[in-house]
Amino acid sequence: MRRMKRRTVLLAPAAALSMLAACAHRQAHAQDDAEALVKTAMAALLAQPSDHPYTAVLDFSRHSAQPRFHVVERASAQVVQSFLVAHGSGSANDPDDGYAEVFSNVEGSEASSLGLYRTGDTYISEQVGHGLSMRLHGLSPTNSNAYRRLIVVHAHWYMEPRNVMERGSAGLSEGCMVFSYKDRDTVVDLLQGGALILAVKDFARLQA
Repeated sequence: MRRMKRRTVLLAPAAALSMLAACAHRQAHAQDDAEALVKTAMAALLAQPSDHPYTAVLDFSRHSAQPRFHVVERASAQVVQSFLVAHGSGSANDPDDGYAEVFSNVEGSEASSLGLYRTGDTYISEQVGHGLSMRLHGLSPTNSNAYRRLIVVHAHWYMEPRNVMERGSAGLSEGCMVFSYKDRDTVVDLLQGGALILAVKDFARLQA
């Protein structure tokens, strides 16, 4: 019995290292996939005619505690800034795991929608805590109801960095692209007036 216990203790570190290595490999693979997805989405966006100097990719394959809203300068085809952004409560199979899994174009779903958007006018929302907001027009079959659903860019306290860090993931919206107050101001400043935004999840559902 002693020998069996001793062997178990000796094998445990190796097993743990193996598990850690496998986990690191999966994370690195996921990181590579996400970077490839963003590059492909950027190429699709830059192929779209636009007079706006900026465009953006929203990468829903990433965890919500990671910057996944990437603003791209069209002239240089480079990401100039990346931001944390919320997804809809209707997109979360598990409200605490930080991933968007379900997408919908249906009113009342409170889910995020994939596809191509164009930014519209800005206004001051009457919703408590939202403040400056920017309307979004859905240009794809998967988000054609965005304007009717009131899917907009706005800010909220649950996206402040301290709140995201304490929760371990971003808060959940009703389908809107929600940022911290500071990030919202930057995003609106860069993208207002007809910029294109492409929200993607995977290669199979990438469309622009």
